[in-house]
Amino acid sequence: MKILVLEDNRERINIFRNNLQTDGVSLTFAITVPACVQALELEEYDYLFLDHDLGGKVYVPSDGDEETGWHVAKWLSEHPDRMPPQIFIHSLNENGRKNMMSLLPDATELPFAWQLVKIREAKPIQDN
Repeated sequence: MKILVLEDNRERINIFRNNLQTDGVSLTFAITVPACVQALELEEYDYLFLDHDLGGKVYVPSDGDEETGWHVAKWLSEHPDRMPPQIFIHSLNENGRKNMMSLLPDATELPFAWQLVKIREAKPIQDN
């Protein structure tokens, strides 16, 4: 399983790493739009987690001068062949999330994803 995470906050990156890293998981982090797009161009991912506000800024407009996760969503909408099967939009910027969802309507809004998502090895059910 391959997972790509667009996130610039070191604390959240560490939480994502602790919650998602396990055997059989290839976990890649991008902290900028160009790095995320390059990763999507080079690899196919099963899951993508997208933050909106990057560079330590908060509540940034989607279509402004600042690069945001919205720019990745826009790129994906223009390159659907590179779109992972499951995308989670985890930004706390509500307007940013809505703008990204308008470009990626099949994505899942999941604010605080870094705290909610955990992947663990499935254990077989034991018959009594």
